[in-house]
Amino acid sequence: MVPFNRTSLKIGVVLCFCLLSVSHAQPPRTGGYAGQMNGTKSWDLPNAPSGTRPDQAWHCIGSSPDGDIYISGQDHATNSMLYRLYQKDDTLRYLGDARAASQAVNNWQTGETCQKFHDRPIFFNGKVYVASLDRSTLDNAFLSTRGFHWYCYDTAANTFSDLSVSEPNGIGAPHLQLICIQPDPKKNVMYGNTIPEVKEVSYDIAKKVTTVLGRPSQWTTPPYLYSDRVQWVDSRSRLYITAGNDRAQWNMGEPVSTFNHVWYYDPASGFGELPNFQLQGANAMECGGWNREHTKWYGSDDHGHLYCFTDSGPTWTYLGTTGINPVQKVWTLEVAPDGDKLYVGRCDNENGLNEPRAIFEFDLAAKTSRQIVTITECDNKATYDFMTGYDSWDRTGNFYVADFSMDDGAGTLMVRLNPVKIKVAKGLLPELVTVTAAPGPNGDVMVTRTGATTGSLKVIYELTGSDSNNNQLLKTYGSATISAGAASADVTVDKTQFQGIAGISSLVFSVEYDGDNYLAGSSRLVPLQLTAIRVRPQGTGPADKALMETFRNPSGATVVRLNIARASLTQLSIYDLTGKLVTTLLNRHLGAGVYEFPLKKRAGGGIAISGGFIAEVKTGGLSMSKRIVLY
Repeated sequence: MVPFNRTSLKIGVVLCFCLLSVSHAQPPRTGGYAGQMNGTKSWDLPNAPSGTRPDQAWHCIGSSPDGDIYISGQDHATNSMLYRLYQKDDTLRYLGDARAASQAVNNWQTGETCQKFHDRPIFFNGKVYVASLDRSTLDNAFLSTRGFHWYCYDTAANTFSDLSVSEPNGIGAPHLQLICIQPDPKKNVMYGNTIPEVKEVSYDIAKKVTTVLGRPSQWTTPPYLYSDRVQWVDSRSRLYITAGNDRAQWNMGEPVSTFNHVWYYDPASGFGELPNFQLQGANAMECGGWNREHTKWYGSDDHGHLYCFTDSGPTWTYLGTTGINPVQKVWTLEVAPDGDKLYVGRCDNENGLNEPRAIFEFDLAAKTSRQIVTITECDNKATYDFMTGYDSWDRTGNFYVADFSMDDGAGTLMVRLNPVKIKVAKGLLPELVTVTAAPGPNGDVMVTRTGATTGSLKVIYELTGSDSNNNQLLKTYGSATISAGAASADVTVDKTQFQGIAGISSLVFSVEYDGDNYLAGSSRLVPLQLTAIRVRPQGTGPADKALMETFRNPSGATVVRLNIARASLTQLSIYDLTGKLVTTLLNRHLGAGVYEFPLKKRAGGGIAISGGFIAEVKTGGLSMSKRIVLY
């Protein structure tokens, strides 16, 4: 334990009375330092105010929609901390730690520890979630622990708090320890996976209640297993899980036939298995992430076997290997924003091999791999033993990894990598290309690149629709191609997808960093005129409108509008945020047309309470869900 500090205790008591959480007027911070190569920079994670030194960071980097990066560090003995890299000033700041947050609400017992925040920090609805892990060995050591805590950083209040103080006994569940977490926005729950039993838990964010879901009944032996380090939730609210590892230090004699494929948890039907979603041996997923459209999820085990999950099927595809020696571990995977490349990390230098930690590029079309840079080329101070990090892109085309050694007091580095600048510096790209955007003819957008024009260039962009207070109501993605021999391309923007969405007052086109071939220039935003949106004449079909739209009418009712393109059986259902069916408003054949359903709180039957709900429509093989609020 860290030595008792009377001054720190007094400060903590004052803050407890004021906020019942932990905030710091002047938290520990660092501006970092430039790396050895263009496109790189590093930060040494600062100590907690109590003096705890973070010397490890296991899968502990995540990002938020605004591009800020969150990383947790731990001393692997007593305490774990959370930090935030602010894009506005490129400064890494301490946000809070497990012990201080729990002590602030009298939820830290004598002798209690928090060895790790092992999970990737999850940004969800303006808050960042982590959970504690106090024993990670594949034995019964976890039974000596009190149990895990949920923690949350509120970005608006700038406070880091212990959420489990309101749960029975002040913990999520007795003895259990979480190694990764994953949200389901549709159900408004946070899932967690335990080690070493590989049990799933769910945390109801609204009710602040944890439920232990267990594990598949077929997983009868062995009792302790290598837990997956990453899970994913699809559009159907299915949580996908894997388990097992064939490395000598973690193999528990698990039957390959049981663990060589993907399993799932469905809130409606429970646990199930997918024998056709085959793995290369009984090796759990280690790292992964979605493409920007959230249509494909890419994952890797710690041997570098790569997979693709396609949400629309769903389907599962084995892509091949990274080319990294399988005796070394893969604990880093980043999906390039353009969806064409994966960046995969060789994360240790074990087994006597003289192969340093490095980043490889995997081409998804060609299924080929090449090494692009070693970590010591980026930062000659990054000489530690391990490297982790996945799904950690900011808004300017960089991703981040943690570099550490597990040596007491050695510290942890967070290293920023810009793959485009690095590939130019290494001669893997011929020149640094930037893409800018400007208003084009007839209300379109002109995108222009610098440099040579011998090859074609795919440019990715976003369209965002916002209200008068600049609250984003809708975001869509697209791509355009600047042809070989041309410096520019005129992009015709489809604005009809924003038609009929109440409250949108501005529409902006934005060239995005692709993380692969170019950088976005300073002139990359183009406001678009909403008056150019084509409005369908009365009586015509809804073929180019969204299947379901929602808005609030002048009487205060929330209106669900259905745009049925062809006659078909149509079902419109309302669910509460736990996924429980509240009412089915419609279940009959509809002809092509537009249908509106005004919904309000009502006293007798049906939807009898106000608050948040999920509206779901199914028709003609299509489905769509939207969160709504009833008043």
